Amino acid sequence: MGWYDPNSNDWYKPNARPGAKNAQTAQSLPAGSRRTRYAAIAACLGLLIIVITYVICGFGADTTDYNSDGKPSDWHVYFDKLYGIEAPASVSANVNIPLAEDRGSLSIKNGAAGAYLDFSAIYEKCSPSVVGIKVFRDDDGEDYYAWGSGVIASSDGYIITNTHVIDDGDSAKVVLYDGSEHEAKLIGFDATSDIAVIKIDATGLTAAEFASSSTLSVGDSVAAIGNPLSPDLRLTMTRGIVSALNREMSYNGTTMSLIQTDASINEGNSGGPLFNSRGQVIGITNMKMISSFGSGVEGLGFAIPSDTVESIVQALIKDGAVYGRVSIGVTIGPVSEDIAKYYDIPQGLYVSYVTEGSDAEAKGIEHGDIITKVNGEDAFANSDVSDAKEGLKAGDELTFTVWRDGRTMEITVKLMDPADMK
Repeated sequence: MGWYDPNSNDWYKPNARPGAKNAQTAQSLPAGSRRTRYAAIAACLGLLIIVITYVICGFGADTTDYNSDGKPSDWHVYFDKLYGIEAPASVSANVNIPLAEDRGSLSIKNGAAGAYLDFSAIYEKCSPSVVGIKVFRDDDGEDYYAWGSGVIASSDGYIITNTHVIDDGDSAKVVLYDGSEHEAKLIGFDATSDIAVIKIDATGLTAAEFASSSTLSVGDSVAAIGNPLSPDLRLTMTRGIVSALNREMSYNGTTMSLIQTDASINEGNSGGPLFNSRGQVIGITNMKMISSFGSGVEGLGFAIPSDTVESIVQALIKDGAVYGRVSIGVTIGPVSEDIAKYYDIPQGLYVSYVTEGSDAEAKGIEHGDIITKVNGEDAFANSDVSDAKEGLKAGDELTFTVWRDGRTMEITVKLMDPADMK
């Protein structure tokens, strides 16, 4: 079973339930399971796929000149094949679940630094806060279209999940710890961060405690509780450690900074909580990495950090959507030190696409440029640019040092709202 097909524009979409309209073939979906969409590609782990590509396929049959080791002789070709030259997919979702009449207010419960718990105590404390989510489409009758997880954020029925869990849904039901089902209303969703908030008409629920993801360290114990594959495996707990922090992952044309964990995460876990050793939510699981060529990849799961989740949730409660984002208007990918030495080019960030209508286009940044610095600081990872952009607003500027075929120049670019890049 594969969740990632780089040659399909629809790889990120949830599969229909077996037997429903547009269902996937049986060989791609285990019997009795309900698939929710998993965004499962990582720009920072792209070398894994590239290595497999070299071994199995090379770069494909074309007229490009290749060196004896299989790499294109032209470094522009290498990076265009690695990162692509087309416009990135737009980040969007189609959620038709009825809106709540009033978004109301939500104060997420942040727990104190309490005692460490063993895994059985974590499960006892936390499992009542984990829910299942059944998503329906009108044309599928009473059969649910997708299945996922969520976490209770308040005793009066606010629930956090992934946007991709409810994408393409016309209605949704929440399955509580006791097995009861409740109709859900939509508070808001954000496709870019993959966070959504829904609400059920219920009181006295067990709200999860949250903790700041900034307190995490690599090696910390974590546990995921969710609903893998189907309702038959509801409230499954898996355990592991924090494998990496601030892992940059490509998701539908944007880059997310995520927690990496080796706790098992499978279809249906999407939207569920990742707990620390005190039984507090430090992330919302949303991705798993697999090989596009079918080789086994284990222990590569990812979660949206709780600090990101809380800021998005508050925006959704306030406005029903997230506004005020800014963009430079370039799609970039790292030029590693090894590849820079191989081709005798600077280490930095390769510009694979420049958005039409952006100030970056107007100021002359071009496809094929290598950005080596931002505001005078080295730019070797996408996060170097995103960190420089943090806290800025539309109209603010960043200055890039750009290398273009042996020439170096300074280009100052104004940040813009993506909606204004037309």
